[in-house]
Amino acid sequence: MARGGATSVNPRRAPIPDMASGERRLEGATAHYLSNVLRLRAGDVFTAFDPATAREADGTVITVERGTVTVGLRSTREGATRAPRPVTWVQGLAKGDKCDAVVRDATELGATRIVLSATRRSVPRLDATRALARRVRWTKIAEQAARQCGRSDAPVVLASPRWEDALDSCADAETRFCLWDGAEKPLAPALLDALARGSSLAFACGAEGGLEDGEVRAAITRGWSPVSLGSLILRTETVAAAVLGAVLVWAEAFGYVAPGRKMLK
Repeated sequence: MARGGATSVNPRRAPIPDMASGERRLEGATAHYLSNVLRLRAGDVFTAFDPATAREADGTVITVERGTVTVGLRSTREGATRAPRPVTWVQGLAKGDKCDAVVRDATELGATRIVLSATRRSVPRLDATRALARRVRWTKIAEQAARQCGRSDAPVVLASPRWEDALDSCADAETRFCLWDGAEKPLAPALLDALARGSSLAFACGAEGGLEDGEVRAAITRGWSPVSLGSLILRTETVAAAVLGAVLVWAEAFGYVAPGRKMLK
């Protein structure tokens, strides 16, 4: 992660969208978290952050009532800890709560955009209504993960019913890797080269059973490079943690940080 400025960050943190200085009446999940999980009372302080803008502010609890918490927010500042580079993770829709785990891990490991997509081997399906509902759920999970790991920003979360559309949404990434067990080219050398060049990154991973040949061909025609993680076969919910963990560690070794961000000390 990237960290800027010398301001110390209170470990008690809460996401508050559209922050501005002054009083704010909170309800719902954020009020519950402050009053029932952190057990804050009048006069207690915390750090508020806006996941969409990566801004922070010092907050003070003014009153705690049933179901609501009124807080006072000071002037906003640039968030202390942000993802150091643009990284997109495209995940084939998996069964059960596996995608919840992928969103959580990808957020903690620095992804700035997460795209969940149906694939030919996906058991769950995404129509327009389900896609919207799941996107709302996954966005909340990303915000919670950002709060937990200390990020001031949270990744953009998208849901796509079509694999091809998910791939197209990453056209702005300079280097794109399609993770496929049938690939001959290993990920490691190509990834290290991309990190050395400071490229923005995108990774695409299938659901259980991996990607079909046609889906890999669709990626190749769109400029994605098929790569392998080696001889071990990982669960689909494990791949994001393995790959993004490597990106986080090796990116700091190369010392690259996107404009406007500072490397974690």
